[in-house]
Amino acid sequence: MRPFAAGDLVRAKNAILLIVLLRIVMGGFWISHSHDKWGWFESGELQQRLARYDENAEGVQKLYLEKFALPYWRVLQYLVVFGELAVGLSFLLGMLTRMAAIGGVLMAANFLLAQGALLDWGIIGNPYGPVTMMATIVAAYCGGELRWSLYSWLAGKHPILPTWNPK
Repeated sequence: MRPFAAGDLVRAKNAILLIVLLRIVMGGFWISHSHDKWGWFESGELQQRLARYDENAEGVQKLYLEKFALPYWRVLQYLVVFGELAVGLSFLLGMLTRMAAIGGVLMAANFLLAQGALLDWGIIGNPYGPVTMMATIVAAYCGGELRWSLYSWLAGKHPILPTWNPK
């Protein structure tokens, strides 16, 4: 193993900076998707979308839509709109990003399952597809809370908060 070099510190700081930027971008992504859905409460858009997906659904997708999504669409629309908002705010603030990432990935998987794209090649170009899921996970689990975040500010003020130190 080679000894620690001065350039390693610069590369590590640059990597953290990129992860912080990814965290902020993903926060904006989730908030903008939430904002796009605020009209759902008046229009019943989620129910209409789910019904459209159900017309051509089969197998697991049809079971999911008919036994879960369609009967509980009112609850789901609140979970979607406020869940996306919560994930976005969490990422922008840099607070509880790991829990938010889990919620975001589960929401994205539910969207893909409802659309029938979870086990289809169409998943690649889907806005909730693997790129979004991986970016959400990387932003939350790779040190995104370490810099420029409410969490790092609070940890500096209150050292009793748990800190994450990758080794």
